Amino acid sequence: MLKTFSSVIIFDLSYNTCEVLMSFLYQHPFIGNIRAITETPDEVFSLKLLGDGFVVVPLESTIHAPISGIIETIYASKHIILIKNDDTTVMLHLGLKAREDIVQWNVKIKDRVAIGDPIGQLLPNFYQQSHLDQSCNIVFLEKQSCYYHNTYITCEEL
Repeated sequence: MLKTFSSVIIFDLSYNTCEVLMSFLYQHPFIGNIRAITETPDEVFSLKLLGDGFVVVPLESTIHAPISGIIETIYASKHIILIKNDDTTVMLHLGLKAREDIVQWNVKIKDRVAIGDPIGQLLPNFYQQSHLDQSCNIVFLEKQSCYYHNTYITCEEL
């Protein structure tokens, strides 16, 4: 069985602090220019109020599962989906405006997905928005200081 989670606890006795770092398998859900979440035009995400992550303007319409897990939530407006496993919850926030007509999900709540599975399609209306409105935020909820390296994400717990 493939183990996708590792956790490291770092103690700094000089400052009496403790950090918990965790790593998990990850695949970018979109093909496009990946940037730090701090570069997104949406302040809720750029200030990392929900957690760390990335922003991308997708170049292709297929959306892939970034982690293996269970579909926890699909917002009524369809522009937000949450995928959860034992290690983390990933939020995909599509575009800057809540619009139902920009995505078609191939999954429903409680479906189990594997990393890389196609889970949805961006519709033509997504690409008819302004370029800024096409920003998609990928957020690791309740995680801070996340780093991507060789198919893994390593984050500090909030």
